[in-house]
Amino acid sequence: MVFNSLNYICIFLPLAVVGYYLLRKTAFANVFMLCISLFFYAASAVWYLLPMLFTAIIDYFLGKKIQDSDDPAYRKRLLIISVIANIGLLSVFKYTGWLSAELATLLGLFGVTIGTISVALPPAISFYTFQSMSYTIDIYRREFHPHRNIVNYLSFVSFFPHLVAGPIMRARDLLPQLAAKRPLPSHKEVSYAFFMILFGLFLKTVCADNLGAIVGLVTKMIGPQHAQLPPGLGLVFMYGFTYQIYCDFAAYTAIARGSAKLFNVDLMRNFLTPYLSTNPSDFWHRWHISLSQWLRDYLYIPLGGSKHGKWLTMRNLMITMFLGGLWHGAGWFFIFWGLYHGLLLILYRICPLDVWLVRFFGQRMGKLLAIVLFFHLVCFGWILFRATPAEFGPIWHSIIALPGAVIGHIAAYQSYFDKVSIFSYDFVSVCVGVLRGFVSSNWVFIVYGWGIILFSIPVIITDIIAWRNGVEFYELYDRMPTWMKVAIIIVLLYAIQFFGRRESNEFIYFAF
Repeated sequence: MVFNSLNYICIFLPLAVVGYYLLRKTAFANVFMLCISLFFYAASAVWYLLPMLFTAIIDYFLGKKIQDSDDPAYRKRLLIISVIANIGLLSVFKYTGWLSAELATLLGLFGVTIGTISVALPPAISFYTFQSMSYTIDIYRREFHPHRNIVNYLSFVSFFPHLVAGPIMRARDLLPQLAAKRPLPSHKEVSYAFFMILFGLFLKTVCADNLGAIVGLVTKMIGPQHAQLPPGLGLVFMYGFTYQIYCDFAAYTAIARGSAKLFNVDLMRNFLTPYLSTNPSDFWHRWHISLSQWLRDYLYIPLGGSKHGKWLTMRNLMITMFLGGLWHGAGWFFIFWGLYHGLLLILYRICPLDVWLVRFFGQRMGKLLAIVLFFHLVCFGWILFRATPAEFGPIWHSIIALPGAVIGHIAAYQSYFDKVSIFSYDFVSVCVGVLRGFVSSNWVFIVYGWGIILFSIPVIITDIIAWRNGVEFYELYDRMPTWMKVAIIIVLLYAIQFFGRRESNEFIYFAF
């Protein structure tokens, strides 16, 4: 079941909220919460429950044994079992098909033919394995005590608002909320929750899905024959996917946080205007915050963090980002994407470009240039993330061919430029002629480019407003006067009605 479907918005969520409110003071409140979460997850396929319950139940019992033991060696063995069970389960479902295909290709070079293994990937497996694994690690570190009520624990693992695509919550932050008898949310909190859900639906149906449609049209132009793209369409692909993935994932988080708020449960913020970052460290404090913190606390710091010198710090950064890329998907380009961001982290440690720009151009201009520079470095990374190896070449060639195409059109009118003064009306006429010539021969780029601008501008504007206030845009809701709340809600509703795509497209991170 997806958040942007009528089944969820009009049937499932209202019934779930009403049912919980009726049972919230009884012993069956979390039994009901667990049942509706399992139903939500199993709506597509019942077998999805098996791997989730397998890892959850194993970690539940291992957590109790780790807590009850005072033998360091035994506790460590139990933790290793938990890690192997979680990583093993994730590897079987996520990487078996890819590795078998790569092995078949390699052996094919030597004339050996083998079949490939196809394994269906359960949604959310990357998220709930990390969440469940952090439970046993925190107990091992004596940072959290295991919860003895298995219903409450399973409710924590399967809590439907954040189950499929996060944020990745720690047991110490979420489990106590679910185990407690919570009061009804206030009218103010309910209003805020509905605004989060509405803003998330706007980001998904109006911005992300329309941008995704344009990106899809560009990739279709490449086709199975790996045709070259016209100049500039690579930029359409790059900018389009850059904002598509942000709007898509931020939309999921907004709807998840709003849905959880209706049950008086607070989920952590997962984004904070990431495209206004000035450097890689700043970006990873603002993008997919729950995953960044998980990798920091359970991988980067245990590896040694930045405490053992420059070279070991670089090694730790590359290992962390390599595994972060691999977590996102089974494929070489996901690994390259992770390594690319690892190199950016190292580059900015050695050469702090943002600091240099501020020092040379001043605080305002320098910071603006640092944001623009790093934004485009992130954009290139998204090409690696989204494109297949066969698509990467045509996309990149289309980007670097655009300046040449513009210069070619100007050169075609060079004789006319030589005959007119730069301050004359004739000069303007020649410039208009150059522009018409470029538009007539690159109309696809112009049309698709305007589409990218149209559906990105609302996000850019709201992000700038939020960035200036240090929050996400929907978190400004309580600070708005009533007339502004009403106006924004009306605009969002009409935008969804007239510009929202009707099909219930899955969220991108459902694939991870």
